[in-house]
Amino acid sequence: MTDSAAPAAPDTKSFRGNYLLFRKTPKGLRRKMGAAGAPRFRHPTFDSAEAEAGRLLGLYPEATIVVLQEVARVKLKPGGEGR
Repeated sequence: MTDSAAPAAPDTKSFRGNYLLFRKTPKGLRRKMGAAGAPRFRHPTFDSAEAEAGRLLGLYPEATIVVLQEVARVKLKPGGEGR
């Protein structure tokens, strides 16, 4: 019987991350705010992100802006080795 390859183990890095803004649409969360799109920017504080969300609502009053905080990144470890 042949051994199947072990599943790749996740590599998780937890941290207190920056705040990111997304536009909520019926299809889900989107980074783009308009036809030109919004630049990717990581806000260092909630207050900074909230202020930018208010500014964007002035440009896109029909939008719902969601402020998210990144707290972890998970990716596969190279080689699929265990923890």
